[in-house]
Amino acid sequence: MIAFREGEKMLTLYRRHGLILAAELAPIILFAIVLIGVGVFAIEQIPDEIASLRILGLLGILFFLHLLWIALFVVLADFFLDVWVLTDQRVIAIEQKGLFARTVSEFDLSRIQDVTIEVHGIIPTMFNYGNLIARTASEHESFIFKQVGRPHEIKDALIQASTAQRNSALAAIAKHVQSNT
Repeated sequence: MIAFREGEKMLTLYRRHGLILAAELAPIILFAIVLIGVGVFAIEQIPDEIASLRILGLLGILFFLHLLWIALFVVLADFFLDVWVLTDQRVIAIEQKGLFARTVSEFDLSRIQDVTIEVHGIIPTMFNYGNLIARTASEHESFIFKQVGRPHEIKDALIQASTAQRNSALAAIAKHVQSNT
């Protein structure tokens, strides 16, 4: 669960592009279809006299389909648990690494120094996704939004939120100075 600061508002949530999920799921689904097809064909070739071998073949197919189901779950969990949350004060990056490991990083919007977009290849260009790198003045020098959709819009949103956060901080300082004089 993400703990927000007092008065902090979530602006938006970003994930990797859906095409990345499709590319990761396609081999698993294709392998399952081939496994079912080859398994059914092989089971049909077994003579009726050895029906117990058919049951063993069916159990073997079910075992491998169960393994594919687990692989499918791991891919889906990794995709949906990798998120970047943009608030009005900071960016929170949550990266799921396997089923039982997660890295949560954050940086204040006022620390953004540079935002770079990397789009390499014809498919990322056609489907409008790529990496967005936000460089900051902190211990972790850069934060990478991996394979996000619409990286140019995210860059604009980051810069706009950073500018708004800096302006509100300057206004608070000016108000404090004015009240002390």
